[in-house]
Amino acid sequence: MKLKKSPSDHNPKYPVQTVGKALEIIELLSKEVSKEGLGISELSAKLEMGKSTVHRLLDTLSAYRYVERCPDTTKYRLGWKMFEIGNLIPQQRNLYNIDTRVLQELCTQYGETVNLGVRVDHSVVTISKMSPKTSLIANLQVGAQEPIYATAMGKVLMSEMSKTEVMEILGDRVFQKFTPNTIANIDDLIVELARIRMQGYSIDDEEFVAGLSCISMPVRDFNNEIVAGISVSGPSMRLNFNKIMDIKIGLEKASTKLSTYLGLDQKEEVNLVFEDETIIEGQ
Repeated sequence: MKLKKSPSDHNPKYPVQTVGKALEIIELLSKEVSKEGLGISELSAKLEMGKSTVHRLLDTLSAYRYVERCPDTTKYRLGWKMFEIGNLIPQQRNLYNIDTRVLQELCTQYGETVNLGVRVDHSVVTISKMSPKTSLIANLQVGAQEPIYATAMGKVLMSEMSKTEVMEILGDRVFQKFTPNTIANIDDLIVELARIRMQGYSIDDEEFVAGLSCISMPVRDFNNEIVAGISVSGPSMRLNFNKIMDIKIGLEKASTKLSTYLGLDQKEEVNLVFEDETIIEGQ
């Protein structure tokens, strides 16, 4: 059975057949987890290519170190060049050189402030921000630190942590009450994180700043781990329930774009497995 030509949704306008065949060989070798590799006859049968074609492609790929011949056999496996190039991808695609147009488009679409933040110890640090000229309340600057338990981004960053991990971060800390709506203790936070994990988004209902509301969603990397939070914030009088639910649609698209940029395969389902106690509603 022949492999799919491309794992992405993109179809090239001017496909080069030889390049496509070479990539199919690489993809097939990547699925061979044993040390033995695959021989020319096996590749020929699986890819429905002539043996001479497979041999020429392997010879070229070997010359560039993308594949290599296994010692003492006639079979082939991936070469170290694949490893070298693969290691460069996370360096080129990281949170600090993302295309900020994703944030700007979200800001323009809803006329509210858009933030991108990461966890640093028990705080959330804003690393990128887009604000409309009319914004009067959401004025925290890039680099500003906010309490992780009192913000939408902070809560979404903790939403898939185990109870043990949450306790390690906040277990011995006093929960400062910034507003009457601020979460007051670790037990209430655990319940809130379970809810966020189930619904896929977090809301800050004037928990850090009176009169300011916010909705946040996670940004994932190629390991399916939450590495950042993206949020939309604004005055509570504008961000009523209906607008927040409208923003949720655009926010989900933006978080998907950023996660895809960081290497997440959106076609794979998210399977959450914890080594220790999992956050469950009511615990």
